[in-house]
Amino acid sequence: MGDFDDLIQFIEDEAQADGPAAVAELRAFDARFRIASELLEARKQAHMTQRELAAASGVQQAEISKIERGEITPGVSTVDRLLRPLGKRLAVVAD
Repeated sequence: MGDFDDLIQFIEDEAQADGPAAVAELRAFDARFRIASELLEARKQAHMTQRELAAASGVQQAEISKIERGEITPGVSTVDRLLRPLGKRLAVVAD
């Protein structure tokens, strides 16, 4: 295991020790940054700038920036609007 994997395991163990509220908070944090990472990667694969994605999706560039930095969690409709111009769609997959 690498240093990053060790850190993640430590954080998960600490949340488990702190109880259900800490685990729920960690899961929410993980989901927010997973969405941010997936959107950023999809935009880069499409060779689009934030400004170009904003024009194509109708979502303001400033909001896209905040989403990609993990500062805000977009709603499902916003994620859908961002994914369509990238040739992607929202899906639920097994963990």
